[in-house]
Amino acid sequence: MANLEQLFQEACQKNDVEGVKSLNSKHPNLLDEIIKACQRSEDPLLITACLPGSLEAAKEMARLWPQLASIKNQRGETTMHLLSTDGDARMVRIFGENNRELCLEVDNSLMIPLHRAALEGDSDVIRALVSICPESLEKLTSNGETALHLAVKKSRSDAFQALVDEAKSHRKEHLFTWKDKEGNTVLHLATLNKLKQIVELLIRENSNRRIMIRINTVNKQGQTALQLCNANSQDSVFKEIGWIIQRAVAQQSPQLPDAGSANVSWNQTRWPIETRNVLLMVVVTIAAAFFTVTCNLPDSFLKEDTLADCLAVKTLHADKDDVLSKLPTVVYVMIFNSAGFLTSMFAILLLVWPLRFRTFVLFLVICTAIVYILLVDEIMPKFDVKVGKSSISSNGLVWSLALALILFGMSVLSMGKFTLSFWRFIICLRRNRTNRRGNNLEDLLEITAT
Repeated sequence: MANLEQLFQEACQKNDVEGVKSLNSKHPNLLDEIIKACQRSEDPLLITACLPGSLEAAKEMARLWPQLASIKNQRGETTMHLLSTDGDARMVRIFGENNRELCLEVDNSLMIPLHRAALEGDSDVIRALVSICPESLEKLTSNGETALHLAVKKSRSDAFQALVDEAKSHRKEHLFTWKDKEGNTVLHLATLNKLKQIVELLIRENSNRRIMIRINTVNKQGQTALQLCNANSQDSVFKEIGWIIQRAVAQQSPQLPDAGSANVSWNQTRWPIETRNVLLMVVVTIAAAFFTVTCNLPDSFLKEDTLADCLAVKTLHADKDDVLSKLPTVVYVMIFNSAGFLTSMFAILLLVWPLRFRTFVLFLVICTAIVYILLVDEIMPKFDVKVGKSSISSNGLVWSLALALILFGMSVLSMGKFTLSFWRFIICLRRNRTNRRGNNLEDLLEITAT
């Protein structure tokens, strides 16, 4: 059998596809003999046979004997582990596409092939493995480490960038908050290893809401990433990283904007988490109040003479100047109530958007808004308001005026803030001008005295 095994290896190493097929057809028990040889060997025969340049032979082997790739050596490594360590992305794709479960096989250290690729820093292999099996990003080693932890520990910047890209594309942003057995996140490890580039990358991506990190997370020693920098403040690199993190902490936000970034995402909140929670509670209460008012509208609004006339004739004729004066009270109530309700819904979305469960909240807000619209349609009397040749339904009038009221209110508040800032600027200019005149007068008196 030794000669047969040798012939098999030579055929694979020479990329002799026909030789592999011939051996398989001539020796029905070839697979059993190869499996026994793999179990005796330190490395699986499949990897020793498929050296670089034997791509076609490897494809044929994967087709004929897919079970060979699952055989482990004494260290618990499969062919996929060894391919990932060697950085052979093409072979990884071949075997992974035939059997994706190979990407989740663990060795004696509970490492999967992606962990090996992260340690070696091969970004092509990382992308190949994740594209085949995205859930491998969440697998942990015996020390509770993800592939992200391993790439940072080994200072593999290219591998870490590839893992960041794959985590974003597969919506696994939460991985950046995971801790190893020492309680360290990737931000802790990047700080400890003085990897300024990775720290900047984490903060920049987090500021754009592409990933999620918590800068104030403590490890098992009770230290945050910033405290690690402060403890090593004599080191210039630690000092630079500390400045980066300190500027991020100053934002008092769950997301950490990059210090050199001029653009901030529109949904970035500048409030501390406690303030945002209080605001969210207040806004939800106000929205519930508006909704309750709509559900329990007083019957007195439905008994007005103007409303009765509207219901009778179905059309309310009015001039441009007195159209609002002829509307029933229920219309005004629904305009202001709808404006307040819609503004509250928008505020809720703005406050919860940076959080992980924003999709769930968005669904609830949409459902609540639909129910509210149906209630308004049910409560509002059905009539048309005709001004000249133009006419609009009662529901259309309510929603149009509610939106106009929201825009008008926001514009007034924005202009008020702008006017206040402009007025402060004018006062500052006048104060500087007065001080300059005073200084000139003092200089003139000194010259005259001289």
